[in-house]
Amino acid sequence: MNTVEKRDYIHNFLYRVDDKSIDDMFKKIQTLVEKDIALTLAQEEEVEKRVMRHKNGESKSYSWSDVKNRAKAGS
Repeated sequence: MNTVEKRDYIHNFLYRVDDKSIDDMFKKIQTLVEKDIALTLAQEEEVEKRVMRHKNGESKSYSWSDVKNRAKAGS
């Protein structure tokens, strides 16, 4: 199973689990994200620039369907 398929599997699974399980999974993921993702100031500034370009329509955007199709095609 490739990464796209794994993400789709997880995404679909989340709609079938009970609220308690969702809360537990959320807490685990939140802990991982907060622990593992720490951006430098330069990275934060770059993210902000990209967000502004996106909001101003200055960057190209893709639908989720387009992204999945490109990933499956290997391009």
